[in-house]
Amino acid sequence: MSVSPRYIVPNFFTGINFLLGFFSILLAAAFYHPDLNLDRTFVGKAPLILSAWFVVWCTNLDKLDGFAAKLMNASSDFGAQFDSLADLVAFGLAPAFLSFFYLQNVNPSWFKHPINLMGLLVALTIYVLCAALRLARYNSKDADELGPYFMGLPSTFSGGFVCLSLILYDKYELYQVKALNNALPLILITCGILMISPLYLPKLVKRKTKWINMIQYPWIVVGYVLSFCMTAPEFLIASLFTYGLIGFSFCYLQKGTIQLGSEVSDDSASSKN
Repeated sequence: MSVSPRYIVPNFFTGINFLLGFFSILLAAAFYHPDLNLDRTFVGKAPLILSAWFVVWCTNLDKLDGFAAKLMNASSDFGAQFDSLADLVAFGLAPAFLSFFYLQNVNPSWFKHPINLMGLLVALTIYVLCAALRLARYNSKDADELGPYFMGLPSTFSGGFVCLSLILYDKYELYQVKALNNALPLILITCGILMISPLYLPKLVKRKTKWINMIQYPWIVVGYVLSFCMTAPEFLIASLFTYGLIGFSFCYLQKGTIQLGSEVSDDSASSKN
């Protein structure tokens, strides 16, 4: 069976996305091996923090594979299944593993408390299951029916938000405040619930309203540059939070007037996750 070359590009991005999620877990796990002296040896980043940036990169690559598939007319059932598998690793499993490893390392005494440990395991379970359920739901229906909207928080943004939270948690040494050690589990639960919620969220696609395009295009470009440079996580997480807060609020207030499939240009790239 021959495969058209045009399918190689989007699946290449998906493959890199999958591998970065896989390497993120491996690098974070290796950080705790006593014989490997990996602390602060990779581009000035602790291995676990570098692992978190890998997931942020996956957020960028996930959008590129969808754009490439649309641009090259290379959408396929195989690509959709491959993309969902990569998303589950990069945005479901990797953020959960990183949160577990990080709290285990920075605050062992808090982590060993039975109530805290049980709460964290519950949070991780909710997050991973919700990520899997979201991806399964979008594999079982036509996401294009939603037009320019997501239903629930995309797994890409959810995984990125969790890992950016971890990066900032480490940067400002918030783990030294014991009361804030519960923040990461709460973020995991919130992101998990939002992924499977029935709330609508506008997609970041080309729209008929020019002033919206004038705002979102530079914003997206700056976000890509900063994330690949592994800098300004404050800007990145503030952007995701603002996008989610304004987007969910707008759609909730306008839910009676939203017409799925409208208000988006024909050449916009679709996303299923």
